Amino acid sequence: MKTLKKTPLLNYLFLLLFISACSSSGKLKDDISGKYASTGENNYDYFKDTMQVKSNDHGKFDIQIIAIWSAAKQDDPERPNKNKKAGVWNDYGSGDLEVATLQASDTTLRITEPMTGQVRIFKVNTDQKTIIQISADGTKKTYTKIPD
Repeated sequence: MKTLKKTPLLNYLFLLLFISACSSSGKLKDDISGKYASTGENNYDYFKDTMQVKSNDHGKFDIQIIAIWSAAKQDDPERPNKNKKAGVWNDYGSGDLEVATLQASDTTLRITEPMTGQVRIFKVNTDQKTIIQISADGTKKTYTKIPD
């Protein structure tokens, strides 16, 4: 008899926990969504990239590099790409739209290549508003969220 009286209370607590879990998941999606910028350089060039992350209707995220810019550090007319003149920024267009799955346990976005099964990992830090792209070779590229 006592267990029957406790059942509605337990159901209410489970419902409350479920609603709480769903609302925090929605906040995480809102915190992750937005535009992010990255700058970098190598021996020859400077780079500026912009990435857009959007929550989609299927509970996943659409990720797209929407701007890829680079400029040569020194003039070199012999270079095979657009970066022949120092200080001139060249637009290389945008990347493909890709779908990522959120792994909430370690706050990462993961894109699995369908043919190879290789996984690309994007580590999300909502406190610092950054996304770190970890390449297969271990190099890291940090994107910082751009305010709306």
